[in-house]
Amino acid sequence: MSEKVKAALNWLKGILDSEDVEYQIVGGLAATIHGGSREIADIDLYIHNSDADKLLAHVAQYISKPLAHYVEYGWDLEYFQLIYQDQKIEIGLSHNTKIQSALDGCWHPLKINFSESVNKDYQGIELLVIPVQRLIEYKRILGREVDLIDIQELTFNSAS
Repeated sequence: MSEKVKAALNWLKGILDSEDVEYQIVGGLAATIHGGSREIADIDLYIHNSDADKLLAHVAQYISKPLAHYVEYGWDLEYFQLIYQDQKIEIGLSHNTKIQSALDGCWHPLKINFSESVNKDYQGIELLVIPVQRLIEYKRILGREVDLIDIQELTFNSAS
């Protein structure tokens, strides 16, 4: 893991914990934590919509994309993006998030169930992560090249 990912995770987790914000790590970082090998491009996580203001109060100087509703790259959600020491962090609001199927273009609700989060140690940092099966499910719908790589690795790793 790169030092910038580790520094950003430590910084962000400190804020999340201090404000008692429930979160769930998803995306490529979750895939890596569950045994994938792709390089981490960004840190993706979800929080409850009601916790956005608590977090925004701490991160204003790092915002590179303001909190808004975006429909892009197969996603329909509210999120904001941070850049902390050259590390991109994308924080989505869990309510009403949808993902688009690569197969037929249909939109599917993405339910983030925080109570299902699994505690994982990653490079000495305790994180709450999406369960591997849920990760595979939504990556199958998205079906992007990176998702197919993650699915192949995660399916192989969980079978072995």
